[in-house]
Amino acid sequence: MAKAAKTDAKITPERLEEALNVRDRLIIELLVQVLDEKLVIERPVLRERVGNLVDLSDHDAELKETIHAVINKL
Repeated sequence: MAKAAKTDAKITPERLEEALNVRDRLIIELLVQVLDEKLVIERPVLRERVGNLVDLSDHDAELKETIHAVINKL
């Protein structure tokens, strides 16, 4: 089962722009996968799957937390 999104994540203002770029790139990758598989994806599932991709990424902890925070705003 997939992990729940980190609801207590906080945005680091200095990393916000970088986090938004990563988030957007991950969402595009996920949407391409979903379209390729001809699936329907709901917003909570989108947040969860993008959050899982963030956790698996090699970004530093501060950036990961900022990305999680901006994902929670979806």
